[in-house]
Amino acid sequence: MDNSNILEITNLYTKFDTEDGIVHAVNGISYSLARGETLGIVGESGCGKSVSVLSITRLLLRPPSHYPSRSNSIYLKKLTCFNSISNWI
Repeated sequence: MDNSNILEITNLYTKFDTEDGIVHAVNGISYSLARGETLGIVGESGCGKSVSVLSITRLLLRPPSHYPSRSNSIYLKKLTCFNSISNWI
């Protein structure tokens, strides 16, 4: 883990159980984001952009989704975005 990174995704996999079998939606993506960088996730319709982000935040329903244990890891460094309520106004 690089200390300058605020986000590191390593080997992320997501699968869905369906009546027709298993759908491999995300297959081993890895990336990192350093402080001050911007990350854009682009691709064709149905390529897994939304499923990838929902997998990182663990917002997919389980079941039918599941995250196979393949030495994947998600690291998010704690960040302070606002330090007082007055910053929201």
